[in-house]
Amino acid sequence: MRDQLSLRLEPDLPPLPNLPEGLRPMLPRAMAEPFDSTAHIFEPAWGGTRALAFVGPADSPGAGDVRIVDGDGRDVGSTLPELAGMAVRLDARSAILDGELVAVDGAGRADPAELARRIAGKPGRPVAYLAFDLLHLDGRSLMTMPLFKRRDLLRRVLHPGDEVLAVPAIAAEGRALHEAATSQGIAGILARQRTSPYLPGTKSRLWRFVATAPSQPAANGELVLERENGAQTAAAAPVVALIRRLPLLFDE
Repeated sequence: MRDQLSLRLEPDLPPLPNLPEGLRPMLPRAMAEPFDSTAHIFEPAWGGTRALAFVGPADSPGAGDVRIVDGDGRDVGSTLPELAGMAVRLDARSAILDGELVAVDGAGRADPAELARRIAGKPGRPVAYLAFDLLHLDGRSLMTMPLFKRRDLLRRVLHPGDEVLAVPAIAAEGRALHEAATSQGIAGILARQRTSPYLPGTKSRLWRFVATAPSQPAANGELVLERENGAQTAAAAPVVALIRRLPLLFDE
């Protein structure tokens, strides 16, 4: 009887509204040279496929359906079953994340051809989702919130796993990150103003992309992940290993 009474007294969570439709990623403008700036947050960029991840709404955290769409609004998640359970990594009943889809080699470098094959529905290496922004959380839009606050919330609600992680960043030192990204064969770096709002579908100077001229790491600098008994390497594992070789901090 006591258990039945306590169950009746527990308040039900109100249902959350459906997530907004038709959002498109905010885009950076290209910049030729890296720079340092205390007004910016700098992040590595793998040059994968930009994608928004829509999670939920659900009755409880970690239980929402996942839908992943590219920059043109096309569903690209239906061919990537490894990302279907992404909701369990989130302490949220609903969320919209911005990030990029990547398939990487054993050293953590992007493999665009492999990613294209996987999105086309062909078998191959697992794909990871690298999240760097949070646009919506539990029924509330965050797009007018400054970037540094959105990133803080992203790190709080997203727990990294085999298939998804929050991309770490460094404050102020864009040149150092660009140099490290070049040496590791990463596509470039993203420089974003710390106080910038999120402007969906807009290419803005508030965000800058600085490409690298990638060099191949020396053989003794590569990380090759062995597979035991033919087991598939976790999609994010080579990315995490590469991130550890970059001058990055989780706290801006």
